[in-house]
Amino acid sequence: MKEYNYEWTTAKAIIANRDTKRQFRGWGDYDTLNKIADNPTEQECEAAHKLWLNLKAAFNKEAKHYDPETNTSRLGSIGEKSEREVMRSMWWDKLDGDKYGDYDKMTQIIEALHGGEKIETGTILFGS
Repeated sequence: MKEYNYEWTTAKAIIANRDTKRQFRGWGDYDTLNKIADNPTEQECEAAHKLWLNLKAAFNKEAKHYDPETNTSRLGSIGEKSEREVMRSMWWDKLDGDKYGDYDKMTQIIEALHGGEKIETGTILFGS
């Protein structure tokens, strides 16, 4: 099975590929986004993409002042600036995730599509 390589960069692409088989990093036997996130609707995919864009912006902004020694991240970041793991409950609260939709569904979509992705200021990883 082809490995997912962060190629679905728009809500439209995510929606179009919900049933496309890929090997998603960290998701074991699951092979489609529909299986991972229990058949997300178009609206849920769009909301998850908006939330991801906000998380990505916050992650990049945080990097300007991030110090792994101080442990003061509002996103729950741990690790080096170039590769940080963000704590799900902390970034969800910081970004007011409830206004986007269901916690489990939104985080499953985002983590499947973006876990381990190298973005502008480093690689983003997800922790519980």
